[in-house]
Amino acid sequence: MGDLTRAILPGAFEEYHIYITYCLRTIAVGYILIRYRSLYTELGRWRLDGTSVLIGVVICLLWVGLEGLCPVFSSTDVHYDPAIFDTTAFGFLVLVRFAGSVLVAPLIEELFCRSFLMRYAVDPGWQDVPIGTYTLGSFAIVTVFFGFSHFRWLPGILTAVLLNLLLYRTRNLSSCVVAHATANLLLLVYVVYTGEWGFF
Repeated sequence: MGDLTRAILPGAFEEYHIYITYCLRTIAVGYILIRYRSLYTELGRWRLDGTSVLIGVVICLLWVGLEGLCPVFSSTDVHYDPAIFDTTAFGFLVLVRFAGSVLVAPLIEELFCRSFLMRYAVDPGWQDVPIGTYTLGSFAIVTVFFGFSHFRWLPGILTAVLLNLLLYRTRNLSSCVVAHATANLLLLVYVVYTGEWGFF
């Protein structure tokens, strides 16, 4: 989507494609989540427990603590950095980042990785596989996929391991969503406070 946005924007706005793309992607995926919410039956039993929040805290600490200790998969120095804008635009873009990383991303990523992919790796008739069913193969596939779908692959892999284990323990996908959202929220707070926008 980023390349498409860059291609259709007038030249004066091309340098802002990363912000426009993120806004559009957040709106599009958020709409899909709301529009088809009745289909996500695996999220029918919401729970907010201390273990999920604690796992989220640990995940955030891993991302911050491992920064600079391993190579990252990124070929560009362009980052989502709303600090280059004035106060009003900065506030809006931080709010959009909050919506995308704390509300939208944890839902769509957990639905795909630990609801669909994990069960599909057990059996292509994945809808008949109970949430939290363990096999070594499905564990490995989700861990590798989740880890290497992030620029920072090492904390991504460790995050996948923790979220997988949480799912096996609770058999409840919402626990993973809560942990994921907690980690992203704390990381966003850290980034806003320190100005380390390279995380995004």
